Amino acid sequence: MTGSLRTLIALLTLINAPAAVFAQGGRAEVNGTVVDQSQAVLPGATVTVINAGTGIERVVVTGPDGRFVVPTLVPGTYTITVDLSGFQAQTRENVRVSVGQEVAADFVLSVGGLAEEVTVSAEAPTVEVTTTRVATHISNEEIDNLPSQGRNQLSLMQLVPGLTPSLAPGGFNGGEYNANGRDRGSNLFLLDGMSNQQGHQGGSLGGMTRMSLDTMAEFQVLTHQYGAEYGGASGVVVNAVSRSGTNQFNGRTFLYYQDDALNAVEHFAKIAGEENPDSGSKIFGASFGGPIIQNKAFFFVNYERNIFDQAVSLTFPPEAAPLATAYTATAKSRTHNTFLRADYQVTSNHNLSWKFVNEAGWEIGDGWQDDRSLPDNIQRERNGGDRVTHASWTWVIGNRATNDMKFGQISQDTKNGPEALFDENTNFIELAGRSQFEIPPMNQHPDYRAGSNAGRGAAVATNYSFDDTFTFVKSGWGGDHTFKAGAGFYRPALLPQITGGNSFGTYVFPTNLPFDPANPRTYPSQFSIRLGQVYFDNTDKRSNGFVQDRWQVGGNLTLNLGVRYDYQTLTPQTKDAIAPRLGFAWDPFGTGRTVVRGGGGKFYEPLLVIVRTNLLQSAVIAPSFIYQTDEDLSGLAGRIPAEPCLQPVGSAGRALLSPACRATLTDITNRVAAGSFINTEPVVDGDRRMGYIWSFSAGVKHEIMANTAVSVDYVGNRGRDQTALIDINEPRLLPNGTIGRPGIAFFDPNGTLIPAQARNAAFQRVLQFQTLDALNTDYDALEIALEKRQSNRWSGRIAYTLSAANDVQGGAAGGNAISTKRVGDDLNPRSDYGRAVFDNRHAFASSVYVNPWGGFGAGAVYRYYSGNPINELIGTDVNRDRDNFDRPVRGVDDATRPISSQVDANGRAIRNGIDGENVMLLDLRTQYIFQVGGGRDLGLFWEIYNATNRVNYGNPTGNRRSSAFLVPTSANSPRTMQLGLRFSF
Repeated sequence: MTGSLRTLIALLTLINAPAAVFAQGGRAEVNGTVVDQSQAVLPGATVTVINAGTGIERVVVTGPDGRFVVPTLVPGTYTITVDLSGFQAQTRENVRVSVGQEVAADFVLSVGGLAEEVTVSAEAPTVEVTTTRVATHISNEEIDNLPSQGRNQLSLMQLVPGLTPSLAPGGFNGGEYNANGRDRGSNLFLLDGMSNQQGHQGGSLGGMTRMSLDTMAEFQVLTHQYGAEYGGASGVVVNAVSRSGTNQFNGRTFLYYQDDALNAVEHFAKIAGEENPDSGSKIFGASFGGPIIQNKAFFFVNYERNIFDQAVSLTFPPEAAPLATAYTATAKSRTHNTFLRADYQVTSNHNLSWKFVNEAGWEIGDGWQDDRSLPDNIQRERNGGDRVTHASWTWVIGNRATNDMKFGQISQDTKNGPEALFDENTNFIELAGRSQFEIPPMNQHPDYRAGSNAGRGAAVATNYSFDDTFTFVKSGWGGDHTFKAGAGFYRPALLPQITGGNSFGTYVFPTNLPFDPANPRTYPSQFSIRLGQVYFDNTDKRSNGFVQDRWQVGGNLTLNLGVRYDYQTLTPQTKDAIAPRLGFAWDPFGTGRTVVRGGGGKFYEPLLVIVRTNLLQSAVIAPSFIYQTDEDLSGLAGRIPAEPCLQPVGSAGRALLSPACRATLTDITNRVAAGSFINTEPVVDGDRRMGYIWSFSAGVKHEIMANTAVSVDYVGNRGRDQTALIDINEPRLLPNGTIGRPGIAFFDPNGTLIPAQARNAAFQRVLQFQTLDALNTDYDALEIALEKRQSNRWSGRIAYTLSAANDVQGGAAGGNAISTKRVGDDLNPRSDYGRAVFDNRHAFASSVYVNPWGGFGAGAVYRYYSGNPINELIGTDVNRDRDNFDRPVRGVDDATRPISSQVDANGRAIRNGIDGENVMLLDLRTQYIFQVGGGRDLGLFWEIYNATNRVNYGNPTGNRRSSAFLVPTSANSPRTMQLGLRFSF
């Protein structure tokens, strides 16, 4: 080994730059053994691997044991040639190497002359017998030929065992999946091996910047993996690969169209005797790619325009009239998506690549139906641009080493809020000189929302990342070793971030009756509003390093040994997180058709920056304050509440701020701005740790016939060091026999949390970030998959998961909000242990594509989900803690209505104790591709989504005060159709 190589290895192993908490992925590998006809190993054979599309080649030489490994390959189709003096050269063509794969390609050379060569066409093996991970690969053929509603980039993730998509109706965001018993914000999305998500949102939105379906070459979903190179998330790793240019110029133009004339009438609109509102979509664009310099430099560009109109149909209880009556409307989304990629082989040993993705646009009414909003309550959003810029440099160092270095910038510029903050063109104008009290407050009734949307947020976020992975292949030392060492840096920054949720106030009503100042029964029971500063700058730094060894012990056993180091400045207690990993893959019969696989490891997940936001805006002496009244149900007894802010003025059934309340809020706002106001409901820090899971699995995958394999795996996760916000001043039985808050002498006797100038204040709810054993989670699943690769004109998949996911949480916080989750009983957080809100016991998905003749093809995707559970709630703040997570108790809350959930030993309804609505969907696609000569073709497409027109209800409310308790009031989309036209050249 040269001195310079030793220096490089030492540098990459010891590097302590804050490292990308994400992964060094997006690449693939070819490995194998070269032997003669007597099975004697052949060292010194030259192995040449050439990318069929670009002509870029890699050359290695077999070691003393005849083994070769070609790591860090760009996914694609390759030609592999093996040469050795005195033997016939052998070439394998059309070897498909997919993202993340370790393709085994063994060669048996015959004695012969130098001019003789054997050429065969070969495919990658169905079973990877040297990999320890559990992963599903979605090919370009599946992306191109299976139905995909809205042409969502990751809709086919539904075919992966262990994953459940969001089952709530409505919304434009795609790619939201719960996996492995973890929240949807716990997934990791990569684009060509580099991070594609924000530090403040995690993986909750399926990656920060959406890739057009025509930009996607393929993707891999790692559901259970034990390589130390992946980290920073406890869900799944989604490794998406973009299209690149080749030595041939090619491109396509496309148009996909649907409107309300092609759609069935929405279920509740049909019941009401109404027609569909304007709905449908138009998706059009073009892509083009090719060589800049043959075999050296390439480009690829894609543009897509999306116009989505989504039908909304809502019904309401009779008592909500005339404020809330059944209606239909249209939610809208308009986006532009641009993708650019350039690749350049500087020399045979140096490759550069650059990618840029940008999506910008606006939307009105995302989540409208699920929120049960009246038209004045819907949310608007202006996206100035979700952007990802990546640059990578791959350096081939001699025969056995490579170095892969990546730099990335992920940025976002979004603004969202009620209609009053936008002009007629959906441009964000914010308050435009108005007071926050001039915007009407939101009216939250049990079954609907009226008034302005309470949400108000924005982020100008720029995140930087760097990672570097060094790979070295070594024969000997008891087998063949593929060593990897890496490190990197990730810096999320929100500069600035608007954290003005509830800036205009929220009235909570105990009934569905419209507000009438003359009728006490219609008065609100609670009011809250955020006052003061809403702009905050927020940053974090995360780092990691890892080393791992994939050790091939003999011919049939592969071990993956590694350890990962994670660091985050945001977590005060877990600065140094060490995560060991161990995986194994065993080919028990040595045939390459069966692998027994499994392993275990520790996976840390950094907290999102929303944690620091809460600490900044809710300090004891804070620049902002959440004013909140106690719950007052006087109105139900015929008495007008005494609190001035619970005495609103009325307008068309909506409650507005009264002059007396506005004066009170103005006075508090002025004191907050002066810096002298004491926040009696602060958020304080505690013993926050970086949470982690112990993940383990064991299973088998077997090739039952050519191109067909079945796998069965048991998987388990155990979440530890989980964090939540705990009220350390929770009401309880006091020494004087009354129920009340114990006060500062109890929760801060030593003066470590509350400064001296505030210790005489009457504190209410005091939330502290705490890491507790009581918050531990668990997940167990049986995952079964059958995969039939394309052959004999058809392909297909079947995936089934039987699972149980349990966690501890009072409400339903998810995505980026999971870092600030709350519990229902702060004195006993474990009482909220139960089925996770995303628990789905049975998930079945299957797909099939057939090409019976010529250009005709047909595809289908079928899914069934048993549904997410429903949490049964009383609907009032019984324990007076200002949260509404209280569940009914037998003998106390069941005088007029029995408890529908099972109850625990104390007679309290268990959390999420009611089975929710199941979902079944069948999507179909037929297509015909006409060859028009000169390598050009014209494709016609017809897709039908929810082909059986099944009514897939959204989960009904579990609020016992609602007149629609356990009665479905919303549904997912009815049958819709899409027509498509595509010209390829």
